[in-house]
Amino acid sequence: MTSADRTHPRVEPFGGTRLGRRGFLAGATGLLAAGLAACAGGSPAPSGQAAGPGFPVRIPNKFGTAEIPAAPGKVVSLGITDHDVLLPLGVVPVGLTAWGPWESGVGPWVEPMLGQAKPKQLGSDVDVEAVIALMPDVVLGVQSALTQDQFNRLNAFKPVVAQPPGTIDYGVDWRLQAETIGRALGEEDAANRLIAETQARIEQVRADNPKFEGRTHVTVRTDSAGNYAAYTKQDARTALLEQLGLKLAPSIESMDSGGKFNVKVSKEQVSLLDADVVIVTTAKPTDVAAVRADPLLNNLPAAKRGALVVLDDYDLTMALGSATVSSIPFTLDNLVPKIDEALAKA
Repeated sequence: MTSADRTHPRVEPFGGTRLGRRGFLAGATGLLAAGLAACAGGSPAPSGQAAGPGFPVRIPNKFGTAEIPAAPGKVVSLGITDHDVLLPLGVVPVGLTAWGPWESGVGPWVEPMLGQAKPKQLGSDVDVEAVIALMPDVVLGVQSALTQDQFNRLNAFKPVVAQPPGTIDYGVDWRLQAETIGRALGEEDAANRLIAETQARIEQVRADNPKFEGRTHVTVRTDSAGNYAAYTKQDARTALLEQLGLKLAPSIESMDSGGKFNVKVSKEQVSLLDADVVIVTTAKPTDVAAVRADPLLNNLPAAKRGALVVLDDYDLTMALGSATVSSIPFTLDNLVPKIDEALAKA
């Protein structure tokens, strides 16, 4: 995902608390491997506060190490989708980076988990003083673009769980995101169950749709001005579709993205966007009508045979770009039938 995909509405701020564990986390089949390496040691818990099982814990990141002495009670979520892991783990952040066009700052797949809480919505630019004012026990910035300076300033106040080592900004795999946040909360088992449940859904969809295997796809982001950007293998959208058995069209895969989430495609090159199924997302909900009438997109062979899937549901557009343990099931429920219908015409 890219920072250009974000919008940040504001609402009146307040509060948030730790909720009880949710019953639907129980009963997942198996655990997904690839957990983080165990780290011993860490800072002692504050005086009078018991560390609790699994604490203290040390979580390395690309800037240093978060040393969490005890299970956190108050959490600030700076990662643009980190709340998608926090909420199903029973933790409502006291502050979060607003994501999408929703008044609550969170997607409809997790909004009911807020209850009556209204976390303070933070802007896309990290305001260190505003974060500190919320007095969190830990700051999460897993799916973020935190800088070394921001990490240093915040980590001097409270532990900061920033981007994992070796990852790119906003490019942390959904499994690693959930694993990391689970460790920070002392909820590794519950996080692993969430991962296993989500992975099982993906695998079931793939098994139920053998026609997806090896068929080519392109996901393109466009707007009313006819600017095109095709998502690469660096992006979570492509990664999810490929887990379903689809393959990125060679025309896009062969383009040099420079490690970026998408590649610009000029109007003269629009034929590169063709594939067995072409999924079109819009920069804004208001772009949909213009995109549906785009003469260049409608001239693609995919469009002529009815395999151009324009997402007019902005919730689905955002869910596809979020790619978290919470948004992936929502995406599968709403996007897979559209892909199935399109491939039937390929």
